[in-house]
Amino acid sequence: MPTDYYRPIANAIARLNPNTVSARRSIYDQARKLLFEEAQGSNPPMGVSELIREQRALEQAIHRVEAENLEFEAVEPEDEVQFRPPPRTRAPVRAQPPVPVTRRRPPVRQAPVYDEPAYQEPEYEEPPLDPEYYDEEEDAPPPRDQRERHTAARTGPMRAQEQRRLEVEERRAQRQGRSPSRARAVRGTPSSMVVVVAAVLFALFLVGAAAAYVMVFGWPKYRGTPQQQTTQQQKKKEETPPPANDNAVKAKALLDQASRALEGGNPAGAVQLLTEAIVLSPKDAQAYTLRGHSYLQSGDPNKAIEDFSEAINLGSRDFYAFVGRAVAYRRIRDFPRSIADYNEAIKIKPDHAGAWNNRCFVQAITGDLEKALADCNESLRLMPNEPNALDSRALVYLKQGKWDLAIADYDAVLKVQPNTVSALYGRGYAKLKKGDKRGQADMSTATTAAPTIAQEFERYGLK
Repeated sequence: MPTDYYRPIANAIARLNPNTVSARRSIYDQARKLLFEEAQGSNPPMGVSELIREQRALEQAIHRVEAENLEFEAVEPEDEVQFRPPPRTRAPVRAQPPVPVTRRRPPVRQAPVYDEPAYQEPEYEEPPLDPEYYDEEEDAPPPRDQRERHTAARTGPMRAQEQRRLEVEERRAQRQGRSPSRARAVRGTPSSMVVVVAAVLFALFLVGAAAAYVMVFGWPKYRGTPQQQTTQQQKKKEETPPPANDNAVKAKALLDQASRALEGGNPAGAVQLLTEAIVLSPKDAQAYTLRGHSYLQSGDPNKAIEDFSEAINLGSRDFYAFVGRAVAYRRIRDFPRSIADYNEAIKIKPDHAGAWNNRCFVQAITGDLEKALADCNESLRLMPNEPNALDSRALVYLKQGKWDLAIADYDAVLKVQPNTVSALYGRGYAKLKKGDKRGQADMSTATTAAPTIAQEFERYGLK
């Protein structure tokens, strides 16, 4: 199980004053130097695989701390290269002073001032009378005063003209000896028209009122009989989802505790907590994913594969579920399945440089060198000068026999991480292949730090 380097490095960086890039790099170099000295002075000597894991864990912690400090400096953070279970809680960040907020008083709204125009008497012109209704000029009605004219203008010229027509008809009937009953019949005709018009106006008023009610309150709902109302209430209760049960709440609390235990370097405790959470909530894909990462850190890749597979079978499309299973397959040297899971992970998150780098490394081991080189280049495009990606690409160049390119990449790795064992041995190997006897010194230094490094390169196909 690799050591958790994040907390001591983060604490050391937090004590820096001032916190500058050069000061942080000095602490990173001291941490790498201490790891290399510990690997050389341990008894028995630290194995190559263990040393590589420790170096990768250290670099992972360095990148994580550096990304957090870059956030304070308004620099866009870069993706992490190595993989870990998705964190549920973030590391504490430095508190920023609150920005004072200036409150503005809302503008006082003033009521608009309207100048009401003075009332003006409407001008009214007497409508011309139809000459066919008058026998002589003296039969014409006398002129109306101003009040009558105003009333006639409001009621409408048609109504006034009809009234005058009725008066003329009455006088004409009197001269011709008509009966009063006939005159009353003629006089009753416009009254019926007024009634009809009033009825139509009242109906239009009712329609407008109903439309306004619908626009404001909506269509009225039919409540039905009391029995029907009871049935509707029962249906609503059935459709309402029940509240979360106690098991789900307990499972979530266990999941949070397990995540903190895993981040704190206690994978065995995380496995126990996650097992209890899975018993309470057996369909929780996230619990299986976290337990898979716990098994992976505990050194049990087979159980990790089982949990990752269960999470994926439950429908999970979590990036870390596919990446975790790909790492587990690589550890048991099932390279085709490892590459297949890396393919799915890259589909989910194509901008993650670490996924491209790890697939490059696996393809370099299997001998698919052209695809491996393309993956390494894509990883370096997403995260330029990243040491792990440069180390993987140098391995590809070694297997292709491109010694100068391999030496250039190994030099770039050692410039950032001077104690990288794989880079020292690989550079010495490339120098010897070129005929440079100084390569033996690099290989000897790497073998002293990691006695099994030669066997590791033999498994890569380099003898």
